[in-house]
Amino acid sequence: MRVSTQPDDGTRQLLHAGIYTLAAGLAAALLTATVFGGIGRQGPHTNSGWISLLIAMMCLPFGSMALALGAAKWLRNRRIATKLRTTAPPLDPISPNTRTLLSFSEHPMEHRSHGKERQ
Repeated sequence: MRVSTQPDDGTRQLLHAGIYTLAAGLAAALLTATVFGGIGRQGPHTNSGWISLLIAMMCLPFGSMALALGAAKWLRNRRIATKLRTTAPPLDPISPNTRTLLSFSEHPMEHRSHGKERQ
């Protein structure tokens, strides 16, 4: 089994939902055209054909959009993973001039607490 280093951000679930919804829509459209009496000038010939057509008309656009979004997220994650592999190692956690841990702020008062709690 392949272990993924990327966090689970829902891309896999989005791709699966898009693929399965699109497949259900294609199956419903195929059933409407063949098994359920076909489609004439005024629509399907049977009630089951109408229901199947409605299912196809709901599943095809939604499945296509979900699949496109999942593919875009997958490509973005792939690009980010490639970029992370080629970047330099992280910075040293110790600041060279103050010998303290680096903080998000470069304000000099943040590095000097003089034994007092920060407020």
